[in-house]
Amino acid sequence: MDRFGWTLVAAALLSLGLVSPGLGEEFHPHSPSIFLAQPDDGYAPAPADTDDPLAAANGDAPADKAACCAPQADEPVTLLVHSRLDHWYDNLQARKQNWIVPMGIGAWHWFHEDLSGSNDGYGIEGLRGTYWWFVTADPSFDLGDGRKIGGHLEYRLRDGDTFRTFFDSKFWSYEAYGYVSGEQWGTLKAGQIWKRFGLDWDGVFFGNAPYFDGFKLDPDYGLSWEQSTEIDRCFKVDRYLQFFFHEDGVNGSFEGADAESVPGYNERNTGVARIVPTWTFGDASTLALGISGLVGQIDSDLGAFGFPDETVAAYAVDLTFTRGNWKMFAEGLQSFGVINPVRYVSGGPSNRISGFLGGMHYVTGPVTWRGSYSASIDDNPHGMQNMVVLGTTTKLTKGIDLYLEYVNQRVDGHAVNDSIEFFNSLEAVIHWSY
Repeated sequence: MDRFGWTLVAAALLSLGLVSPGLGEEFHPHSPSIFLAQPDDGYAPAPADTDDPLAAANGDAPADKAACCAPQADEPVTLLVHSRLDHWYDNLQARKQNWIVPMGIGAWHWFHEDLSGSNDGYGIEGLRGTYWWFVTADPSFDLGDGRKIGGHLEYRLRDGDTFRTFFDSKFWSYEAYGYVSGEQWGTLKAGQIWKRFGLDWDGVFFGNAPYFDGFKLDPDYGLSWEQSTEIDRCFKVDRYLQFFFHEDGVNGSFEGADAESVPGYNERNTGVARIVPTWTFGDASTLALGISGLVGQIDSDLGAFGFPDETVAAYAVDLTFTRGNWKMFAEGLQSFGVINPVRYVSGGPSNRISGFLGGMHYVTGPVTWRGSYSASIDDNPHGMQNMVVLGTTTKLTKGIDLYLEYVNQRVDGHAVNDSIEFFNSLEAVIHWSY
């Protein structure tokens, strides 16, 4: 095993508490726990109205649970309990409340160990360097009577290769919008906003098949109306209604997945609707049912090559159940229309894609154990992608998380290459955000 392999072993022992962090802090293995916050877009994925692309819109509990719900768990514990970094983080967040424009910074540092080859190191071939750095700005002004006006900006940059081969720059905007909100009518956003189609994220770093197909954490230019309504103390409904005028050329999808990776094949006039009723029961468990729909156009300059303008449509149904330290979720989706002339799964202009994502989380103190399986099946022509991600997320301190994951991702039935193993690897990631 090379030096990086031993580094992964040491990080795993640290995350499980089998070796001491050696920083003079007492570790409490039986501390109270709840589900840890999920990352921004997978990475990251952080935005519901918290603007955290990985903050799921269907996991919040009603504000008053006294009549029907058991007491909730305490806030997530960290591995280095009550460290100086925790105190510094709390003080910084308190000070931000007095800033005219609250700002944040952070990064994802990714180390890769290839189990089937030699593509090891800080990132991978073609994606070397820090996964990305980011800076956020969130000005807001209280208008009184429960009304607010403000904005949100998230800007990302890389110090190595471009994030995707179809990106024009190592610097890009992920979200940039203004908003107005009111307690009675919700929030209206305008600008660069990410689509709320299907489950927001599955909590892992590496990603899943629907993400690489272009269905998750995808921002574009348009409008979004979002509202969360408490029907009673144990039942709420989250609603999203969006319209996107034009693509922004930003997506975490693979080249060959969707329209944004093809010059001259442009997304236009796309409508998205999502509704998520959530029930909270007497034992504090929750059940959320999400239903999403999408209809849009692709404006093609490739008519001479046999790819005219296209109408695309998709729907998704998802279910999330939480109880105590457990979380289970599943999602099925179906899309219609040619979203890429040469799909990376089939090798051709598939006009129907069936997707699935399912997984389970379990929390023990500062560690969240995660397992997920996802797949996408292309038809006309046929191809199939399978993906497994197993791992842990350890909350080292407030603002610093360690991800350790095993990833296996492969495609079978590709028109040219038949079977392709994209990844069979171990991943170690440090994510920090202040």
